[in-house]
Amino acid sequence: MKKTFYLLVFISFFFGNVFSQEPFYTQFTSDDGLASLANFNIIQDKDNLVWVGAEQGLFYYNGKRFIKVKNPIATTKSIFNLQIDEEGQIWCSTISGHIYKVVNKELQLFKDFSNELKGTFAHLMVLNNDIFFISQRKSFQIDKKTGAVKKDLNAEVSKIAKSENGFFYYNLKETNTITHVYEEDGISVFKKVKCNEKKFSLNKGNFQMFQWFDEIVIKLESNVSKAFSINIHTREISSIKLPDSFQKAQVYNTKKFQENWLLTSNGIYRTSEKTKVNDTEQIFEDYHITDVLQDNENNYWLTTLQNGVFVVPSLGITKKSFLEIKEDIISIETVAKNRLLLGTQNGNLIDYNTQNNDYTITNLSNQRPVNRIKYDKILNRAYVSTNGTSSYIYDLKSKGVTNVGSQFTTAKGFAQISKDSLVYLSYRHAIIYTHLSKNKEHIVLESKRPISTHYDSKNKLIYLTYIDGTVVYNKKLQTIPVSYQGKPIIFSEYTQTSNGKIWATTRDKILGLEAGKITDSITYSTGLLQSQIKGILGKENFLWIVTEKGIQRYDTDKKLIKTINLTDKSAIKFKHPVVQNNHLWIPGNNFLCRVDVSVPDLTHSKTVPLAYISNVKIGGNEQEIKTKYELPYKTNDITFNFNANGFKASSKNVFQYKLLGFNTEWQTSELNDDVVRYIGIPSGKYEFLLRTKSLDGSIGKESKGVKIIVQKPFWENWWFIAAVFFTSVLGVVIYYRIKLQWKEKEGERELEKVILDSRISKLRLENLRSQMNPHFIFNSLGAIQDYVMKNEKYLASDYLVKFSRLIRMYLNHSRVNVISLKEELNSLEIYIALEQLRFENKFKVHFFVDKNINKDQFEVPPLFLQPFVENAIKHGLVHKKEQGSLWISVKKNKSNVLIVTIEDDGIGREKSYEINKKRQGHKSFAVNATQERVSLYKKEKLFDISVDFTDKVEENNKAIGTVVTLKIKRI
Repeated sequence: MKKTFYLLVFISFFFGNVFSQEPFYTQFTSDDGLASLANFNIIQDKDNLVWVGAEQGLFYYNGKRFIKVKNPIATTKSIFNLQIDEEGQIWCSTISGHIYKVVNKELQLFKDFSNELKGTFAHLMVLNNDIFFISQRKSFQIDKKTGAVKKDLNAEVSKIAKSENGFFYYNLKETNTITHVYEEDGISVFKKVKCNEKKFSLNKGNFQMFQWFDEIVIKLESNVSKAFSINIHTREISSIKLPDSFQKAQVYNTKKFQENWLLTSNGIYRTSEKTKVNDTEQIFEDYHITDVLQDNENNYWLTTLQNGVFVVPSLGITKKSFLEIKEDIISIETVAKNRLLLGTQNGNLIDYNTQNNDYTITNLSNQRPVNRIKYDKILNRAYVSTNGTSSYIYDLKSKGVTNVGSQFTTAKGFAQISKDSLVYLSYRHAIIYTHLSKNKEHIVLESKRPISTHYDSKNKLIYLTYIDGTVVYNKKLQTIPVSYQGKPIIFSEYTQTSNGKIWATTRDKILGLEAGKITDSITYSTGLLQSQIKGILGKENFLWIVTEKGIQRYDTDKKLIKTINLTDKSAIKFKHPVVQNNHLWIPGNNFLCRVDVSVPDLTHSKTVPLAYISNVKIGGNEQEIKTKYELPYKTNDITFNFNANGFKASSKNVFQYKLLGFNTEWQTSELNDDVVRYIGIPSGKYEFLLRTKSLDGSIGKESKGVKIIVQKPFWENWWFIAAVFFTSVLGVVIYYRIKLQWKEKEGERELEKVILDSRISKLRLENLRSQMNPHFIFNSLGAIQDYVMKNEKYLASDYLVKFSRLIRMYLNHSRVNVISLKEELNSLEIYIALEQLRFENKFKVHFFVDKNINKDQFEVPPLFLQPFVENAIKHGLVHKKEQGSLWISVKKNKSNVLIVTIEDDGIGREKSYEINKKRQGHKSFAVNATQERVSLYKKEKLFDISVDFTDKVEENNKAIGTVVTLKIKRI
């Protein structure tokens, strides 16, 4: 190996010099509605609104962006001293000397001291009963309820520090004295603390004063070692030791969470114990941090003097950047208890000691991306694959690198299967190296593109995913296909939990496998983030899932998933994670993400934010937000916009709403959909209810209902109904008076119409009687009886069904003057079928209907064709000795006239007449009634109908049948 191929650079630093370390955070700037980068204070109110006092005014965050609060009278824009009292009232002040309360999201002037202060900055301290406005020029004690000045403190205050039980201030008029102000039994108490000038000098005000744990610290500007403190409870003075790094830091504020926080010009100093100052952790050291808020979801909001507002979702997740490397870290491997190997985009191999934070950087010869690293514990070396023609073996003891050519190039995956055997996936082969310590002997499993692999040491199985599916190899390298829902499946990555279960990722889910069989799944419906999965890792019985939107931990025993939402855009660069010493390490773009997995609960509070109505429109016009609305029926159009407070609330929750009295089920909006509109609600009383629902399914509390009353239209009011009634009565009287005058003229026409209607009704009934003549009914019943007697029950049943259908049709058709051609032909077909059964197929029927006729659209008189068919059967075909034929043709001409031809080959009309003449009591009524119907239809302008009879004869003038031609046109 030529040593000139490699440049070994190793640099060892102490912790503060090796890394740039910061928590993940989201930054809010002017793009998010925050007009000012200089921000001074931050609070959260009882409705979970986050408020920021800034150089450009007062802002609140509504779950989506920052909104500036209106301030019509302020002479300066900057808002200072933002705070909230025990009653939930928000207070603030300006450098102009104005004290404000926040009422309905607007600044309301409480007290004006502009003339007294003349532009001097004043500190605002709000206690339970009194307010103190303190400056170097004037200082006042003010009644909190009335705004009256109780006392002029006669103080020129240069230093002030807020404490848990009040505040401390230094008055330039009182030599070496600090005053403690607090309330006792509702009364403000002033206690003087005298400092020994020789031992604890206040140095004429050249010091910083702030609370640290339960002490008020006085840190001299010139010498941090001479700092001393005053106990906030006993007011005893004592020396105190501070970290040396405090020397140049300007302290802006202090906060106490689980640790004590100092917010300074050099970032944040976090200390868990007052006696262990050397364990102080410094974060955001490049920023001026002025205030911090821990919100109801355990997010930390940080205000800065130059960089807007930061939101940190978890302090247990930090970035660690290597100062010498400005490139992507794309691969990572755990190689020892406190040692990681990292591969970079430009061919650097980083050997990082996580215990003492030392690292070495080796520049590989081909300078190609290090895409995979595999640690061989037995041989104490690592196989380093690059996306090029070279691969390397890295000796963990000597830190030497050996170029092994193409042996491990462009690796898609590794899996250690024994002390000396390794599965290696190239871009075109799946190979097992069998004697790594001696030679390069190998077995090619498949010569096709592999994707991922894993070795299940518990069951001695090799999982291997190819481009066309996944298989499992047993000890004899026999393959067992893995399928999901009966189809091959592609896995991009594997891991294993301590219970022996294999977990593998697909495009949109994670599946659990045991002995090659799929037994479990994690999907969107069970809480998996809808985001690209970057990597998975099993630790004990937990499965860690790294995505573009955050990190999730899945409890494989309880089947519960917890999410750490990371809105930092660098999370998109996450790669496959590893675990070492209770830390999850995830490579990213020029950094390592470190997650402290020993923290009991990394996730946020599951409090679902309260939804509220943010805007109301009636008829398209904005309205004041109220608890009750009355809508006139003409403008029955109401629109509700709603919102929920909290960090990124709109991207983590949806809204549910319903209008009681209108619908009973909760309606769920789409993500980022925050509006509902109701139009045309019937008159009545309703109540609009609203709530939030988190993406994990948790339901928030219902907001206070909004009552909606939709007024009745004027025609539904009693006075309108009464007016209509009296108007109607009057109109009826007038109408009948006029009617009497026209009665004589209209009498004849009305009488004619009545007579005509009566005749039509009579003809309907008579026609019905003619259609259902007793002979037909009796003969039908006789036929049924005959079938029954002969035990031909199927024929009897068939006949009876058709007979009942026909009777039902006749009854229905007798009630109307017009039916479709389809209905007429259907009834005609049933009638003919019955006659054929009764006369035992004495005649055949030939139907022809023109295909161009739309039978549903053509209209004909009801029960019109049947009498002509009946005549053809009874008077023509029945008397024929041999089997006869009946032809029925339905056509239309160019004028859309329906032409129906009914033809038989019976005995003819003349011979039939002679036969019927001999029968006693026979009356041929049907045809006569039909002729009268034709006349009436024409008169009523319903149909224009012509009927033509033609006798068929042979050459010797012998009758051989009759042809009836009907022409029907709808008027």
